[in-house]
Amino acid sequence: MIDTFEIALITGYSAVNLLSRELEKEISFRNNFTKLSNPLGQPGVRAINITRLKNSMKCSIAIEINPTELLEETASIKLFHCSQENVEALRKELNESLESIHPYFSLTDGEWILSRIDYAMQFYTPHVELYTTLESKGPIPYRYEGLQKSGSTYKKCKSSRINAYNKGNQLSKSNSPASLKEKAKGLYRFEYQCLKPKYLLDKYKIDHREWFGLFKEDISLAVLKAHHERHIKVGDYYTYDEAVKLIMEMKKQRRTKEKVLEVLRFIEVSGSYFKALQAIKNDAESVPKPYKGANSKVSFDILKDKFNEFIREHLCKSGINPILLPSDSNMPFLPNTSAKLFTV
Repeated sequence: MIDTFEIALITGYSAVNLLSRELEKEISFRNNFTKLSNPLGQPGVRAINITRLKNSMKCSIAIEINPTELLEETASIKLFHCSQENVEALRKELNESLESIHPYFSLTDGEWILSRIDYAMQFYTPHVELYTTLESKGPIPYRYEGLQKSGSTYKKCKSSRINAYNKGNQLSKSNSPASLKEKAKGLYRFEYQCLKPKYLLDKYKIDHREWFGLFKEDISLAVLKAHHERHIKVGDYYTYDEAVKLIMEMKKQRRTKEKVLEVLRFIEVSGSYFKALQAIKNDAESVPKPYKGANSKVSFDILKDKFNEFIREHLCKSGINPILLPSDSNMPFLPNTSAKLFTV
């Protein structure tokens, strides 16, 4: 499924003048960039972003599109289903919208490139706030930066962003219609925003001019599953007492079970998976003995890999998420969001 995507056209400044004339909007740049919000006055085409390219006489005209809103002609929180029928309808409607500005911007000339695509899945749950809190305590993969956002697990790198969030909370801060805000209450969304689709086009052997080839259910599902497992981790959430019961029933040596419980407590006391790794890096007193001794980048990397492997082997493979449910959550168990997102 797809939330939004962006297409871009690298062109001369004459196209910017053409856009200004046809839209009857004055275009002025600030720091070589300008944004035209809701340029067509209709749902679906959310914005046109124009950037002057460095050391060039050209610019980039990028258009943000919400495919569901474009087809339904109304604001929506629904995601776009990538059936062949829907994709063909989208292609037709998008081309008509572009040509309504001017034939120069038609899709058919093959000059538009896909500059961003946001795959997403969602479900309703009374535990949306709890999910976003738990998931925000999860790992931050290599090359990603974790950002603190209320009601959200947000991580970014140069090529992509991950956002697992409370859709109702997001819309409550916007000027969206009241009816849409009401519909979004209790809606959990997991989103992978690919800022460099060239990687996906190459991976799936799709011609860069045929970027609609990425609008497929099997591709969106595979991409979302892979990133959910990497960023959220597998395994359901348990209180410490419930986790103890499960771990003590495992067919493992007693000393191994004790080490697993020690690691769980260590992560909980640290406040998050990331902070636990930071404690290992700083060789803090709270660090369990097997992971102490980090006195250089090399030694920390070795201990980090050892810690991650221990968790994969003794928690994740057993269906236990390394992040514990709060003792005051009034429930001993909460299924991982993957069970709702990816189980038919």
